Amino acid sequence: MNTKFKFYLLIIFLLFSACEVKWSMEVKFNEDYSGSYKILILLDQDAQFYALETGQTTAIGGLDAILADLPEGYGSSIYQEGNYLGILVRNDFQNTEELQAQFKLLNENENTALLLLPIEEINFSESSRSFNINGIFGEIFVSDEESIEGYDNVFDGKLSVIVPGNITSPKLENIVNNTVIFDIEGTSVKTFEVVANKYSFLSPTNIIILFFVLSLIYIFVRQYRKKN
Repeated sequence: MNTKFKFYLLIIFLLFSACEVKWSMEVKFNEDYSGSYKILILLDQDAQFYALETGQTTAIGGLDAILADLPEGYGSSIYQEGNYLGILVRNDFQNTEELQAQFKLLNENENTALLLLPIEEINFSESSRSFNINGIFGEIFVSDEESIEGYDNVFDGKLSVIVPGNITSPKLENIVNNTVIFDIEGTSVKTFEVVANKYSFLSPTNIIILFFVLSLIYIFVRQYRKKN
């Protein structure tokens, strides 16, 4: 039985119990758009018991096959958060082209593709003025309206993106530390986008600071000349 099928069996079990799977990915970009990312998949305690009861060798079920198939260069570990147990996978990248290539490589293997299960598509583009990220959150569960509420209790997904610059999209009131967080339900297809204007020396803030500094220098020079 392959890992993807095991994972969907687990989801079906969770749907008819009070269990939950947590998925999160954080992508952090530096000023030069190199960076790092980490992906976390966690199963709650009931899901762990189910994995053991169905003859799996560990409480994290088929998730151990993901670790076994990770490409070279990835860091990984078993991760525990309260009563949740699962896996943490992380890697670095030098630019967006390398990041895109790493995601493509993960998707080529049926086990490691589960790491990106909620993300159907993600793209990166850069111009002289801005940096853009856009993509699609896929539909993990094919459901009707009556069963959507049950699915909401099964899956908790979050994508966090940390980018330099002035974030202009999405329009959120509280963006802390240049971090945009998207909640993923998995019950419908949704698009997402992050746009950040690059910092410029001639930005309005920098112009005000420069004017203030030059004014101080001018006042200091005038006072110095008067004394001499």
